[in-house]
Amino acid sequence: MKRLLHVILAIGLMLSVTLTGGTGNSSAAQANTVLRIGLGSLPEVLDPAVIADDSSVTVVKGLFEGLFRLNAAGQAVPAIAKSWTLSNDGLIYTFTLRSNAKWSNGQQVLASDFEYAWKRALAPEAKHVYAFNMYMINNAQNYNEGILKDAAKIGVKALDTTTLQVTLKEKTSYFIQLLAESIYLPVYPKNAKANSQWASDIKSMVTNGPFKLKQWSYKEIVLGKNPDYYAAKEIKLSEVRLLLPKAGTANPTAAFVNKEVDWVGGGGQELLDSSSLDYRTSKLTYGAPYATNYYYQFNLNKAPFKNLKIRKALAMAVDREGLRYGTPAFGVVPPSIHGAKLNFRSEVSDKAYLKEDAAMAKVLLEEGLREEGLTTLPEFTIIMNDEGNHDSIAESVISDWKEKLGIQASLEVQSWPELMDNRANQNFSVARAGWGADFNDPASMLEPFTSWSPDNDTGWSDEGYDAYLKEARQTADPVIRMQIYTKAEKMLIDQMVILPLFYCVSGVLHNPSIQNVHVDYDGSIAFTRGFWM
Repeated sequence: MKRLLHVILAIGLMLSVTLTGGTGNSSAAQANTVLRIGLGSLPEVLDPAVIADDSSVTVVKGLFEGLFRLNAAGQAVPAIAKSWTLSNDGLIYTFTLRSNAKWSNGQQVLASDFEYAWKRALAPEAKHVYAFNMYMINNAQNYNEGILKDAAKIGVKALDTTTLQVTLKEKTSYFIQLLAESIYLPVYPKNAKANSQWASDIKSMVTNGPFKLKQWSYKEIVLGKNPDYYAAKEIKLSEVRLLLPKAGTANPTAAFVNKEVDWVGGGGQELLDSSSLDYRTSKLTYGAPYATNYYYQFNLNKAPFKNLKIRKALAMAVDREGLRYGTPAFGVVPPSIHGAKLNFRSEVSDKAYLKEDAAMAKVLLEEGLREEGLTTLPEFTIIMNDEGNHDSIAESVISDWKEKLGIQASLEVQSWPELMDNRANQNFSVARAGWGADFNDPASMLEPFTSWSPDNDTGWSDEGYDAYLKEARQTADPVIRMQIYTKAEKMLIDQMVILPLFYCVSGVLHNPSIQNVHVDYDGSIAFTRGFWM
């Protein structure tokens, strides 16, 4: 995630905080079939093509299901798609839909429903924020940008009631992973065509997922198990209630302490309030990883940061554990991104790229200064936006640099638009930055540094790096593909394009008896296969 990302942080949870103690019994779960999730806000719209925030995605993933869904490991597994074939050139996917997949009104889910939904999401007048996740489909980008006017030329076509054919503009190895994203969810065409506000009213909501929408008010959303769901036997919860805090309850964390909910916490927008914790619940708190990183980027076109040794010295002198945010990062791809079989970070340790070493940092700084004809590093400023705790993070980093390298730096807090403008125009020395995945594959974290990415404001590009990412996109074998991604990530860190600081985690509190509910890579709460012990 997500273009022009704010990484908003309110509390720092160390990786070492683990789930211990407490039982957190709740009356609402006495029958062991009801899950209550506390949220800080509830969605006003439940249109899969429009949603972007974590709470909306949490709800929509319970109500709708696409051709594929992500399992607990972050891997795309068949959902509405029963089977599929791929042409020899890797461009044409032909999906066969489950004939027993139904909408909540009893109608069959058709291949044409997917065709309609995808073309609707790409309509240029809709301006859907995640339409770019469809750009590998033939003619999708041209249509979305208004260059192509005829939607019939987009590479998606229902061949019959249960057969959907998708033609890509180029071979894209992670396309199946993309199909688990919300932008690819189907919508019921009759309602969407008849009522532009269909996704804001419970009366017009027709869905096809494991849960149906039972209640929807300003203070709660209630989802009930869908008995007509094709895999209803896999769904153990009879009801999921998504709740705002009651009157007199300060926040979702306090609601958990009061035993009004069974789960709180998710991506960056659902933060725990540490001041509301009591002794019992503080022991239940842990940090769940989600796919967002936090780093500083150097102005590679400005002396003395053009010097690689100086950049490496600054990176090696930071005590990441001492930051007390997230988990220490020495690479780009966060732990919650899926690899070949496990998560990418389990398969590829980023500590092979970079190590904290104050003595070596001092040597590199001295060598770099000599190469630049300097005896000391001129004082410089880190620019950052004004939300979250970015200033305290910078103060810690600056303190490390002063203590270990004897250099002086300061910080400057700017508005978000000002920061983005200064980064885009290379008007900085060091700038705060961060990125979150738009889909669960390392490409989502690595492609933003390519020369063709509109999100690359680092001032850096490399033909070899571009070649790695193009090769990975064309490589079907997941093991080989992860090896290519590893080479690309290593190049980023070897050239010190960025100074990685930490991978983000979300504070989570939940009743220990809840199983198989987790924070997904995008920060949403995945609850559909949850159950009570």
